[in-house]
Amino acid sequence: MTTYQKVSWTVAPELQDLVVSVLIELGADGVEQGDDSLTIYEDQANAGWEQRVATYATGLSILKEQGLDIDATPVENTALSSDTYENEWKNFYHATRVTNRFTVVPAWEDYQKAQEQERLIVMDPDQAFGTGTHPTTSLMLQAIEAVVRGGEKTIDVGTGSGVLAVAAKHLGAGELLATDIDEAAVKTAEENLALNPVAKDVTVIASDLMQDVPASFTDGGVDLVLANILADVILPLIPQVAPIVKPGGHFLVSGIYDDVADGIEKALLEHGFTIQQKMVSGTWHAFICQKKTKGE
Repeated sequence: MTTYQKVSWTVAPELQDLVVSVLIELGADGVEQGDDSLTIYEDQANAGWEQRVATYATGLSILKEQGLDIDATPVENTALSSDTYENEWKNFYHATRVTNRFTVVPAWEDYQKAQEQERLIVMDPDQAFGTGTHPTTSLMLQAIEAVVRGGEKTIDVGTGSGVLAVAAKHLGAGELLATDIDEAAVKTAEENLALNPVAKDVTVIASDLMQDVPASFTDGGVDLVLANILADVILPLIPQVAPIVKPGGHFLVSGIYDDVADGIEKALLEHGFTIQQKMVSGTWHAFICQKKTKGE
């Protein structure tokens, strides 16, 4: 039977966005946010999980040394069976109205739409990042609402649970390719897409950023690229995306925290994008970018 390690820290609400960003940068696949706590789950079948837990504690210790009121010692550090982990996850994760149009609904919950215009994104996210409730994902859902008009040829880089791909298809996006470097995330995305009939024609592949995206898909350019990924991966992604986005096309990017926002904005401008809108939620940033047209 698979066993997970549950590790929780007491973290004040006003510090949670910062600590979540640190934990994800240190390798956490996802972070469960409570009223005054943060929790990660490590699959003990994955080599090096004990070292990762130690690394998280070290990261929190550094934040404490920098003057933040954080206790790096976990308030809980216990092993859970896969059945117990599944039940804990389901108790935490409920239907959430993330934007005016989008409600993210766990596959096991019976949820009825409140308004006709409400679009349901059904997810069984397992450990994949992107339940729709984290600020980086909700910012991207807002950006997708602002940009997608219908028919856009789209790539979702680092699709995770597949939540953004489903959202884009709900709004009429055209041919859509979703990628993730993690084979487990590819499997999770495929399973989630199958829960959402609107996204039945989305293709998911394993790829390190744009490395394995078929040239046949990018020939002639794409209209839209979505990327809600870790900040240190965004910089190498920008020069890979810039040549394939059509003039006037869009690049929506999230997962950016305060300290790196200026550097990422500079790189986007240097590679021919204009920043149409800057979006902020706590310490997290997202950009709606448009590829310059000839003469701009």
